[in-house]
Amino acid sequence: MSLSPPAFPSRSVLGLTVTLALAAASCGTPTADDTAQRAVMNDLAHEVMLPIYDELEQGALPLPPAVAAFCDGPTEATLTAAQAAWRAARVPWKHAEAFRFGPVEDLRIGSAIDFWPARTDSIESAITAAPEPVTTAHIASLGVSTKGLPALEFLLFDPAGGNAAVLASLGGADAAGKKRCAYARALADAIAADTTTAQEAWSLEGGAFVNQVAKAGSGSTLFLTGQDGIARVVNLLIAAMIAVSENRVSRPLGIVSGTGPDPTLVESRFSDDSIEDLFGTLRGVEDVYLGRHGDRSGRGISELVAARSPAIDSSVKKAFTDAMAATSAVPAPLRTAITDHPAAVTKAQDALRVVRRLLSTDVASVLGVAVTLSDNDGD
Repeated sequence: MSLSPPAFPSRSVLGLTVTLALAAASCGTPTADDTAQRAVMNDLAHEVMLPIYDELEQGALPLPPAVAAFCDGPTEATLTAAQAAWRAARVPWKHAEAFRFGPVEDLRIGSAIDFWPARTDSIESAITAAPEPVTTAHIASLGVSTKGLPALEFLLFDPAGGNAAVLASLGGADAAGKKRCAYARALADAIAADTTTAQEAWSLEGGAFVNQVAKAGSGSTLFLTGQDGIARVVNLLIAAMIAVSENRVSRPLGIVSGTGPDPTLVESRFSDDSIEDLFGTLRGVEDVYLGRHGDRSGRGISELVAARSPAIDSSVKKAFTDAMAATSAVPAPLRTAITDHPAAVTKAQDALRVVRRLLSTDVASVLGVAVTLSDNDGD
């Protein structure tokens, strides 16, 4: 059943909503020996998670004007600019998948921004049924299969016909073309609004969810101990790696179904940015593990692991490097590689699985974390 996110709340209402939700989720009791875990949670909140949510909002803000510029003057140049804006908005979102919890899930923002795989029939039906003018409020009322970045990608890219096909369908001067462009405009506006809602919920000026993470074990109503926070974060990393290795590689490769490769199950198959998507999520997971993002650095999960087992920490770091190398070795795009180069895709999938296995076994064990996820989770 499709779910629609609520109307975008005000900052004060959002803060109250998040606070109540966090209070209801409280668990655990404070412990005396929790200093290292608390320090890691504080650094992850301020040096990795909040900066990525800031980038998420900043990356999405140029999307509406870029799509509007194309619709107002559909040319090869304005289309290329709109496609570049879509790609720029997607990068921080993939990084944020490493810690998809809190407001982004409580307010159903995650599925509204990135329901996958795209259901083209549903999108086409939604365009046909949309009122005129197509508003952001209308998009917000729709089910997740007809909006978000995948729906906009479907309209902005055509791997078969290229930009010429997009210009003919989306940039056409006829009523159908104008309707599609109006829908694309509203999609872009809704994506930007959702990312702003998510960022405000994390920021100190808005819902201040960052404090619930940063103050784990020292004032957080969500994580009464630092260990509670570490356990949740480790499980989130495992969930992200399950999504990457099983849902986004194994399924299109045909390993899950046993029916052979299926390009329709490839993420971002219209833009052919599928491999970049894999990199984005993997980089986000690595950033949380290492406690750094861009030019910012602090304490990460690695510090806790290394203090207990330098060998395990070294193995995890090597696994990240190996997974990056194996993924980069897949001949792009993934849409065709699953059929033309299955051995390379399988090698990448194996390397991604090593990261997931190390996180769910060695890291979880050495940190005393109970793993609550299976291969059916993570997307």
